[in-house]
Amino acid sequence: MKNKTYNRKKIVVTCVICITLLIGLCGRLAYIMLYQSEYYTARAKELHERERSIKAARGRILDANGTVLADNKTVCTISVIHSQVTQPEIVISNLSKILGLSEEYVRKRVEKVSSIERIKSNVEKETGDAIRKLNLAGVKVDEDYKRYYPYASLASKVLGFTGGDNQGIIGLEVIYEEELAGEEGTIFTVTDAKGIEVEEAGEERVEPVSGHDLHISLDVNIQQYATQLAMQAMETKQAESVSIIVMNPQDGEILAMVNVPEFDLNHPFELPDTLDTTTLSEKEKQDALNQIWRNGCINDTYEPGSTFKIITAAAGLEEGVVTTEDNFSCPGYTIVEDRKIRCHKIAGHGAETFVEAIENSCKQEFMKML
Repeated sequence: MKNKTYNRKKIVVTCVICITLLIGLCGRLAYIMLYQSEYYTARAKELHERERSIKAARGRILDANGTVLADNKTVCTISVIHSQVTQPEIVISNLSKILGLSEEYVRKRVEKVSSIERIKSNVEKETGDAIRKLNLAGVKVDEDYKRYYPYASLASKVLGFTGGDNQGIIGLEVIYEEELAGEEGTIFTVTDAKGIEVEEAGEERVEPVSGHDLHISLDVNIQQYATQLAMQAMETKQAESVSIIVMNPQDGEILAMVNVPEFDLNHPFELPDTLDTTTLSEKEKQDALNQIWRNGCINDTYEPGSTFKIITAAAGLEEGVVTTEDNFSCPGYTIVEDRKIRCHKIAGHGAETFVEAIENSCKQEFMKML
């Protein structure tokens, strides 16, 4: 009788414990399903979704008249997803042949166990379309953008250029990076437990946001004309470089900024043929590129010298200090306090009008105006 009572109590206690645990489990399940559903749905989505970025179209750069100086060209990025490749040898053979890459290079990326591996970017659209038509399992062809400069070398050191990731490196491209860049989009694809894409699920896209256009004060016509003059001056004077800045005197806007020799913005990493690159180290090559990209108009110091006489003459006429009919006399020097400042013509220019003083670039007369 004692044993029966003991066993009955044991059974009751066990039942109570089991019921309590069951109630607790049901409560926990209800809590997860009702209050934590969004959290676990998002986690499950992250686990089964694969992401691929979509580059945004970079904002254009336009001159004062709306002429496009920097634009975008549609290209493709070729990638592989290891878990989805079913015929690796066929993939390696086709990609290496079409993209002009070594089989060893492609094999390393195809066989690398990763969520997604980029094979090559900035591939011409026609080439990307040809790969897409092969319908190779695990090979992704995503449309992308590459910077394109219609005028090649025009204003190259002002505009600057972008790198392989479409980010600005020098010039206006890097200064206005935030405005030009835009926001990348994303492609979401659903995969199973093995990482194989579920075709029936389709794709979900978050569209990219294009960058803002940049309107600058340069005038392409004035820029081209100033570039021609700079090239002529460099050839005539056998100079290493020539710089020209054209400004609007009313508001100081830059209408042209020339630094010759320029470089091709569509191939900015190519060194000139006149430079022997066979003996150069990588650092020396980079230093040479930095010199080619350097904008002398804003980075180098320059003593204006006689070119400032034009400003002095204009200021004198505007203020009424001199007129075009005024006469001067140049003895070949001028004494300023304890110094004798000589004219470039030691014998002096003698009697001369204001106009003749400008023609002769006679510093003595400009000193008198001041």
